[in-house]
Amino acid sequence: MLHNGKWQQMARARAFESSWTMIKLLGVLFCLIGVSLAVISTLRLRTNHNLHLHPDKYYPSSPPKHRRRLAPKPKEGFQFFQRNDPKTIDLKDGSTGPQLIRSAPPHSIRTPLRVCERMAPIPHEEDMKIMQKYASACPLSNNQPPEETSLLLLEGIQTFGRTGNNLIEFLHSLQYAKDFGAVVGIIHGSWPAHLITPMWMAVQDDASNSRHTSERAAAMAQWIDFFEQAFCVKILLEVEDGELDRYKEIIRMDTKELFLFQHANHGNLDEYIEFQGHILRTLFRSYNRGVGVSMRNHAVRDMCSGLDSIFGSEKYSTTYSVIHSRSLEGDPGMRLLSRIARNSGCDSMAALDMDPQYVKAILEPLGMLRHPILFITDHQRPEILEKLKADPDIGPNIHLIPTEASWVGGDITAAIMSDVFIGNPASSFSGFIAKSRVALGFDTNFMFRTKTVDGGWVDVCDHRCIFDKKVMNAMA
Repeated sequence: MLHNGKWQQMARARAFESSWTMIKLLGVLFCLIGVSLAVISTLRLRTNHNLHLHPDKYYPSSPPKHRRRLAPKPKEGFQFFQRNDPKTIDLKDGSTGPQLIRSAPPHSIRTPLRVCERMAPIPHEEDMKIMQKYASACPLSNNQPPEETSLLLLEGIQTFGRTGNNLIEFLHSLQYAKDFGAVVGIIHGSWPAHLITPMWMAVQDDASNSRHTSERAAAMAQWIDFFEQAFCVKILLEVEDGELDRYKEIIRMDTKELFLFQHANHGNLDEYIEFQGHILRTLFRSYNRGVGVSMRNHAVRDMCSGLDSIFGSEKYSTTYSVIHSRSLEGDPGMRLLSRIARNSGCDSMAALDMDPQYVKAILEPLGMLRHPILFITDHQRPEILEKLKADPDIGPNIHLIPTEASWVGGDITAAIMSDVFIGNPASSFSGFIAKSRVALGFDTNFMFRTKTVDGGWVDVCDHRCIFDKKVMNAMA
């Protein structure tokens, strides 16, 4: 039996040993917590730094067609971002006006680019290489300080012309910044956001929410972060006195000046096409699917609504052509078409009149006369449609996108994803479609044609004509 004093001494030793063991365990635990926090912080920084390479975190993709039936059914409610405008598309339930479509959101960059389940021909590796090239060159991603940054400031809501012109103005602003080493600065709520969000990159919130709710504030913060990184621009929430003084230079151009701007490509047309194509693909990676709101707080529409109204569930595989008929609105439009015809060598009237023989000379050699032909028009010259419908080869395959479903975004998408596009080079709407098709890898645009001595029709220039300022002047 141990002496009482010795027993107490041993008890104190064991207690001290137990306490020391507990202290060491707590030390290890705190170290593990510290390491975990460091890892999480690093991952967040890396995610933010590479967001331009992973926009699908905000705009996930529709599942590929071959997996669509295995994908879980989308939950009710908003999932992702979306516009409404003019004159050619029919919602299947017969309803009119802006619609909220509970459908899968847009595209993931992890897979080849698809729009409305239709594959874009551009090789995925080429697309990713170009995206990474311009993302890495962005001054904002390289933390360039304002004191070394020239800012091209876009402000106000007044624009020059219609949607086609406005899209040119936005593309030209980004090109100006690239050509002259500047950054585009956009006043929050100004014309670029009103132009873009109805068709692409809608704000992910319900239109029933007030602009002042915490939900809208969070959705807007997410939109600003995504938009800035997608286009290498700076969104300015409030321009207080002296805030712009931080920048090296403030450049102001109104939308007419932006429209008339001609790129300084120094003879390198291919580089210009590459950059413009990159911007266009950036838009179509985040095309609206009828979920979300525009910057004006309007519920947005589905860019696939035109294709859905005509082809339904077969839109991913249907072979079809699109004819875009544009009236050009009097003498100014005719002078523009004549000037483009002189610059390119194309016929000065064929793309305006859309005569059946002209259309057949394009579609017949491609075997497209036995497939659907979508006719998109501004309805100013109904006799063109009547002649096409009366033709025995063309008429049976003519389709009109129902009036209730016709809007600019749906028309644009249906034309861009067609197998063959026939348009008018003097129309900025046709021009945007043709440029987008080149960006996505399509090579079946027919806009610059002339008649040969034996009565046939031939192209007078390749896909680059629509981007060439020597041909298109300011519309390039």
